[in-house]
Amino acid sequence: MYHISDIKKYLRCERLYHYSKLDNDTFKPYLRNDENLIDLFKDLFDIDDCFIGVRNDENNHFFDEKNNYEWFYTPRFVLNELRLNVPLVHKINDEYDLYYVYYGNIIKEIDLITFSITIDVLAKLGLIVNNIYIIYTNEDYVNDGKLNAKELFKITDRFNKKKIIDIASDRFVDYQDIINKMNNYVIDDQKVSKSKYCRQNGLCKYYDNCFPDEKKLDVDSILSLVSSQNKQEMYDQGIMHLKEVDIDKIEGTRVQYAQIMASKNNGLFVDNVALNAWLKKLENRPISFIDFEWDRYFIPKYINMKPMDVICFEFALYYLDENGQLNHKTFVSTGDCRKQFIEALIEYLPSSGPIVAYNAKGAECLRIQELINIFPEYEKPLNDILNRFVDLAQPFTEGLIYDTRMEGNYSLKKLVDICSEYSYADLDIDDGLEAVFKWRSIDKNIAEEPEDIIRDLEQYCSLDAYGLFLVYKWLVNVLIESKNKKGGIDL
Repeated sequence: MYHISDIKKYLRCERLYHYSKLDNDTFKPYLRNDENLIDLFKDLFDIDDCFIGVRNDENNHFFDEKNNYEWFYTPRFVLNELRLNVPLVHKINDEYDLYYVYYGNIIKEIDLITFSITIDVLAKLGLIVNNIYIIYTNEDYVNDGKLNAKELFKITDRFNKKKIIDIASDRFVDYQDIINKMNNYVIDDQKVSKSKYCRQNGLCKYYDNCFPDEKKLDVDSILSLVSSQNKQEMYDQGIMHLKEVDIDKIEGTRVQYAQIMASKNNGLFVDNVALNAWLKKLENRPISFIDFEWDRYFIPKYINMKPMDVICFEFALYYLDENGQLNHKTFVSTGDCRKQFIEALIEYLPSSGPIVAYNAKGAECLRIQELINIFPEYEKPLNDILNRFVDLAQPFTEGLIYDTRMEGNYSLKKLVDICSEYSYADLDIDDGLEAVFKWRSIDKNIAEEPEDIIRDLEQYCSLDAYGLFLVYKWLVNVLIESKNKKGGIDL
């Protein structure tokens, strides 16, 4: 038996579907929602009573009750080998309107395939779909202490000025043929080819399963060329290394230049003048190195939150004081800890000196600005903190330095691996999403050993913050060596 989500995953990538089924991983949603959607839907549509489907329902549950209700919450339907469900169904006379909750900004092709398959399955079960609606959140809604579903949600039956049901109905999807292919799929018989999904939103967790030989590539492989549309073509033509690049087939960005020059210069390129100018931002002490962790809520849980707002639940801080001493502070809390977070931030951070973060403008600085908007009483001290941030990612994203050991990867984890003996693999929590999921278990009071999880969270976030210091120190030493001077910037 297949669920429609299996078809979606298979259409995205057959091997992704195969490996994920072997893993049997429990789905962990990126967006958090603690609210009971059925209660919100009842308020939104003024529903007094409704049918509520349960997991692994067979058709008879719905069909036995379909004349007893007007509204149906998560009814399940089965046809041959395919199982699917719809978040909300409204019966009007003998036809049905389908409602889907949408978390993104645009409807994707794979969503339209889902709608098309659902229309066809229901038709074969004798159910006529009248219309399809999307329920999405009002980005301007603010939780004033009590959720108001009629203001929180918006509803539309159109996309790009066309009715969704018309768009979906125009797509023919032979899902039985897809299921037959899934039944007969043998991974060893399939030719491995790369797609856009291999590196979309980071490297696919099964990438090494599909391309084991790529581990043996040289660190300056042409396949590590960033922002390149033609690197695979060059590789297939026998261009193996960055230094051999066909200049007519590159975009010519500063980072690409840095990569090519590093390949030609024994693995390292440093723009001495530009990197020295950038490091002058960090001449004054104390120098702070900080990392935040946060969770994002689909439905605003706490007062003054909007849909998709975040709760910052942790930060780790190291700061190098005037005496060269490295100091360490951490903060972790649960619930609505926004004020606690702000007050700890103000208390723990030195009152002067640069504050270093990685991708600061898109992460820590954005989080602080959000806190200013919600808690204007803290505007002055938070703005002072905000104005002191320095983004450690800048030397790498602007091509001021490149080490071929980066292999086109500019993540903080990769840099820590290069410049130190520390490893995230040694931690019980080794990535940001896992940190969020572990924190949720504490926040929901379902963790079996919350004290151990808090310790693990502190260790993970602290390595992020300490990693900033390690990378900073490495940049200084690389510059000193590159300039071939005995002296240099004092650590």
